[in-house]
Amino acid sequence: MNSNSEPESGEWYFDTISRSVVNGPGPDRLGPYATPEQASSALRTVDDRNKEWREDPRWNDKGDEA
Repeated sequence: MNSNSEPESGEWYFDTISRSVVNGPGPDRLGPYATPEQASSALRTVDDRNKEWREDPRWNDKGDEA
């Protein structure tokens, strides 16, 4: 790590247990993200992506029912 406590790799993670931004991968962590701000928005990013996938016809097989 450098002098201002940022990871040298520039990777930040969101810990889903402590609900905090942390340095380095581990269990129950989402990431990596380039900035702490991006990591702090990890759950919103997950929600946004899930919504996109639910609405994507390539992933939605509801129309295949006979």
